[in-house]
Amino acid sequence: MKQLTIAAALLASLGLASTAAHAESDFGLEDYKIYTGIGYGQYSFQWEDRENDTSFDDDSSMLKAYVGTKINPYWSFELAYENFDEASDIDNSAEIDGISLSTRLSAPLNEYFSVYAKGGWLEWDADIYADIPAVGRVSSNLEGGDWLYGAGVEFHLNENINMRLEYTRYELEDDIDPDMDVAAVSIEYQF
Repeated sequence: MKQLTIAAALLASLGLASTAAHAESDFGLEDYKIYTGIGYGQYSFQWEDRENDTSFDDDSSMLKAYVGTKINPYWSFELAYENFDEASDIDNSAEIDGISLSTRLSAPLNEYFSVYAKGGWLEWDADIYADIPAVGRVSSNLEGGDWLYGAGVEFHLNENINMRLEYTRYELEDDIDPDMDVAAVSIEYQF
């Protein structure tokens, strides 16, 4: 189901690119741009399960792929697939992936640099395993949707290629009260 959702989102983005080309020629929207990119980051994942008296704290890596549309130099929308590698400690492990939709508000500082803030929604899946004394290995699959927010710096390397450094906080709401913070670098191409 998730693969079908990703495929539909990518097809919709390609449709947006075609619509954007027509909009630019018909309505003079020179600032309207479509972009795509990939990113790599490190994340910290922490949770505490008071009911089972277990806790978890580890760092791991993540990958993301995204497409977006820049309405003007200050405002854009972005759809991303985010895959968080397994984080684990002695008795517990967790693996999360999801699809997010966010908006970015940018402030160009000059022709080479912009700062931005972003906010959005993440639909996520998590596989969590815990080894509990006197009970054994317990596993569960959780899914949900939660808010995300962040900030970053964008470097304009040339007319079509940008690089980003960003921090994002994912506010995952669940009984285990998880926190997830990501520091990432991305490269994107603007059409």
